[in-house]
Amino acid sequence: MAKVFGPIHSDSASGKLANSMVHFAWKGINVVRQYVIPANPKSADQGDVRLILGGLGRACRIIEETSLYKEDAKDVAGENQTFVSALVGWIFSNVMKDKTEYATEYALYSGHTAKTDWDDEAADKGLVDFDIVYKGAATNFPAGFQLYELARYAIGKRNAVEGAFDRSPYTIALADWVLANIQAMVTDLEAV
Repeated sequence: MAKVFGPIHSDSASGKLANSMVHFAWKGINVVRQYVIPANPKSADQGDVRLILGGLGRACRIIEETSLYKEDAKDVAGENQTFVSALVGWIFSNVMKDKTEYATEYALYSGHTAKTDWDDEAADKGLVDFDIVYKGAATNFPAGFQLYELARYAIGKRNAVEGAFDRSPYTIALADWVLANIQAMVTDLEAV
């Protein structure tokens, strides 16, 4: 229901009227527009994007405030972007932005010789699998895969800014990582 105010004949209104109009103030100006219900088709393609973005976002939850990883990620992101949006944006643009690229990256993770170690370390850090019901991808976004993608980002952004991620284990190809490398990254994720 719209509420109308009229002190000293400066009438204004706010709210929805009969599912046809919406009255509101925008930058100090009273505005009326058509009432629109946003479309949310929940398509498979949309589900795939939400799966990727959601899984990456959840991975960032374990990066502690004063960790070495976060300091490097902030340096790489620069001043105009948060480290989380820089990380998610880079992986989405350079590694996986659709179901096909997701499947390719997932195959690298699931075929990794240290897959069990990725999964165990992710569980120890409190990561949980992420899923979207209406996705088109064949798999969910497992916790170990989330941790794997944090490593992918660090290796991909190594020396993007002088000294960023320029230490072990990020100097080692991701395919060659073993438990000790994964644990070293997990230590980097923890507060110093």
